[in-house]
Amino acid sequence: MAHPSSLHVLVDLAEHRSQEVARNLGLLIARGEEGEVKLQLLRNYLHEYRVRLDEAVREGLEGERLRNYLTFIARLERAIAEQSAEVAAAQARIDGEKERWREQERERRTFETLLDRRRVEGQRLEARSQQKQLDEIATRSAIYQPAR
Repeated sequence: MAHPSSLHVLVDLAEHRSQEVARNLGLLIARGEEGEVKLQLLRNYLHEYRVRLDEAVREGLEGERLRNYLTFIARLERAIAEQSAEVAAAQARIDGEKERWREQERERRTFETLLDRRRVEGQRLEARSQQKQLDEIATRSAIYQPAR
């Protein structure tokens, strides 16, 4: 086929768009995982710091050190809240991109189905044409063959 049909072009474009969305989705998932790791590190650090605070309180803690512990814990909690919001936003972006990828895949499969149908119809027409030619040859043979 010298020139691809418009349907071939549509299939190629849909495939390209689907691959592009899949690449973007992969990047978003990687960023989301990084955000999850950061969130978990913050939570672990908060837990460790609370354990240290408990130990310090048991040993006897002066007012200034207690205030410093509580201030730092409050900062960690704010950082965790911010990171949690970022993780939720990243998940929303991932979910949106997944839906976009599903739509691209549906479009690609639709065009491929149409192309397959066109191919099958072409094969059917070709087989019909060949059968017609064979029928004509058989008819001519029967007409021009001398009777015995």
